[in-house]
Amino acid sequence: MTRIVIVSHSHPALRYGGGEVAAYRQFQHLLAQGQDVYFVGSTIGPEDGARFFGPGQRVLGFTDRDFCMRGMGMDSFSMEHPRLEDEDWTLDFLTALRGDVYHFHHFWNIGAGTIRRLRGLLPNARMICTLHELTAICANHGQMVKTSGELCHAASDVACTACLHRAPVDFALRRARMSEMLDLFDVLLSPSHFLAERFEDWGIPKGRIAVIENGLDHVGPPPAADGDTLVARSRRFAFFGQATPTKGLDVLVRAAMLIDRQAGDLPAPIALDVYGVTAEAFAAMWPQLKAPAWMRFRGRYRPQDCVSIMQGFGWIIIPSVWWENSPVVIQEARAAGTPMIASDIGGMAEKTAGWGIQFRVGDPDALAAAMLGVHDRPDILAEHSACIEKPLDLEGFDRDWRAACGLQLEPQAKA
Repeated sequence: MTRIVIVSHSHPALRYGGGEVAAYRQFQHLLAQGQDVYFVGSTIGPEDGARFFGPGQRVLGFTDRDFCMRGMGMDSFSMEHPRLEDEDWTLDFLTALRGDVYHFHHFWNIGAGTIRRLRGLLPNARMICTLHELTAICANHGQMVKTSGELCHAASDVACTACLHRAPVDFALRRARMSEMLDLFDVLLSPSHFLAERFEDWGIPKGRIAVIENGLDHVGPPPAADGDTLVARSRRFAFFGQATPTKGLDVLVRAAMLIDRQAGDLPAPIALDVYGVTAEAFAAMWPQLKAPAWMRFRGRYRPQDCVSIMQGFGWIIIPSVWWENSPVVIQEARAAGTPMIASDIGGMAEKTAGWGIQFRVGDPDALAAAMLGVHDRPDILAEHSACIEKPLDLEGFDRDWRAACGLQLEPQAKA
């Protein structure tokens, strides 16, 4: 029986991000099919690991097939472990699982050296990599955002030198190492055409990357809404995300502040709920901004509740200021049948085309205008909701994944 090892740069039990969630959902789906599959995640670094691991402990076992390694920190420029013994341990753990297929969701925390050596030790194993962002191209956290805050449209040795203040030869060598590492994979996957095209512009041969959207595990049809429900929802907006600079929550608050100046002239009340962020966390990051009273910070929510929460709103706002690849919140909004107002770049523009409304990235005035344009307009809400296509479910992802990777897995009884 084919043994599959799903490897992620993080573990969703410790940190809930899009890449690790996509990896874990794939693992759970394969496990439910009765496949011989393991999951290996990692902590982000030594500080994160200290919270969950005892002295000398290197791995957490959630089950006999579900593990989290203690990440010891990586050099973000070379994508290598600074200490060879940490790379040795990671390599030993992965090879001990004796996988026939290793599917890496990202290579951060795993290391380029680990992947090179694993390929050498297991030449007959099938090695797959899903590219969840632009780390191989961009040494500034893989976000293609310059240290000045400007969006970066293309990497080059000179442009990267001006941004990160290293010699041009460093970037030439980094590009060669990253390209060599990606060549070791039998299959490269991307959840968006945008990301695949960025890598092709960077030098990956056209057609080498297969595009498969991440699978979602809750994609039942959204409930039908009557006229009164549409009216109520058309006055309600929501944000789902984190209080990080690139998520654009400050752009949203500035837009809300602009709308608040006109609140007395609005034809009906307006509400904006922020999920995933507390008022305290927001104030700590942007102390100079004061959200209006009708903007409420709801704090953490259970991921499995996300779709049902979204169904109570008319519009979900994704105001990120970097090149988001394939945010899970977009798929969740589609599953909820709730249209979006999104920044007009990257995977956000691609994934909301035809059913969402887009505004100029980083522009609070444009976002405020987009929100006011649909506020208390159930007709616009109904029109955009009707254009939403159901996102790819896990069965569909599994089918496309097997075809793209050339895998013929044995049918098994469900676990």
